[in-house]
Parts: sequence; C-alpha cells; structure tokens
Amino acid sequence: MLLYTQLLRLSPKEKTTRLLVSTLYSLLSANQNTLLPTAVLARLPSLLQNLAGRQLTDPDLQQDMASLQELLEEYTKTKTTFDEYVAEVNSGHLRWSPPHRNTVFWAENARKILEYENGAVMRKMADIMQKPWDSDKAVLAIACNDIGCLVREVPEKRSQLEKLGLKTRVMELMGEADENVRWESLRALGGWLKYSFDTAK
Repeated sequence: MLLYTQLLRLSPKEKTTRLLVSTLYSLLSANQNTLLPTAVLARLPSLLQNLAGRQLTDPDLQQDMASLQELLEEYTKTKTTFDEYVAEVNSGHLRWSPPHRNTVFWAENARKILEYENGAVMRKMADIMQKPWDSDKAVLAIACNDIGCLVREVPEKRSQLEKLGLKTRVMELMGEADENVRWESLRALGGWLKYSFDTAK
C-alpha cells in the first residue's frame, strides 16, 4: 500500500497514474478493514486531491479516482484516531503523529490499546522496540513515550507490559547515545517507579 502510494506520488504519466489508481482502488475495495487505515496514514486522500487538480483526460482514470476518493471519504468520516494509531503501530514504523503527545487521546484510548485483539498492539510495539533503529532513533523515543503514557493511564496493567519485556527494554534504552531516546526512556521509567512506590506504601 505504501509503495503504490509512493509510486503514485512520483508518477509523471497519465497511463501509469491510471494503472496505479485502478490497482489501489481494487486493493482497498477488497481489504477495507486492513488497508484503509494504512492508506490514510500514507496520506493517500490528500495525494488524490492534488491529482484531481491536474488536467486528467482519461475517463477510466477519472472514474477510478472518483470511486477511490468516495471510498476514502466514507472511511475517514467514521474512522477514529484510535484506528490511525493502531495502523501506525502495525505499519512497524512510528513517527511523531498527533496522538503520541495528546493527553486526551491517552486518557480515552490507553485501556483500549492494551486490550485490542488480546494485546496485539503491544506485541507489535515490543517488536518495534527490539530493533536498533540506527537510521531513525526517533522511533525508539516515540515508543518510550507511548509506554510511559500507558503506564500513567492504566498502571494496573504494568505487568502485561513487563511480560512483553517492555520495561526491560525501556531500562536498556536509558543507555542510548541519542539524547531524546534517553529522555523518553527516563520519563517512561519514572511512571513505573512512581506506581511501584505508591503500591509499596
């Protein structure tokens, strides 16, 4: 999905654009639950808006574009930030998108994230955190931020995160060369320590 969207962004010829739009429409129509969140994450709706501004002459392309835009519009009307967050984690790559720093998002969704599909999001997060991310250390900083938010919002679920090795990994990341990763891991661990002391009283 991300590859097709990137190709569409770079496509100079109308014939290639027609083929890509047609392929995207077929894929999204057949796999709406799994691919629509990814398409939104890949900024496909805004890309289609830009394309619509071009002087497109092919009637098949115009038809497929209209159908694809309609499909995405229907989805974006009903989607939630929660879906976007899950899609981002499932993509295997994190970036500083709005939910990460939004306290309201965490207050409303932390429990849902932990419970979603029997902990699937956290298992994926554990996979992401095990990689070194040498060319993009921000991914590790974001993951630590998210773990810290989950601990703060749902402290009674700390053991679920610990079983996945997330506390151990956060502690390891305190020794990272990258300053942002160190800072976020320290903040995340601070939450763990706070609740450990509270329960020890």
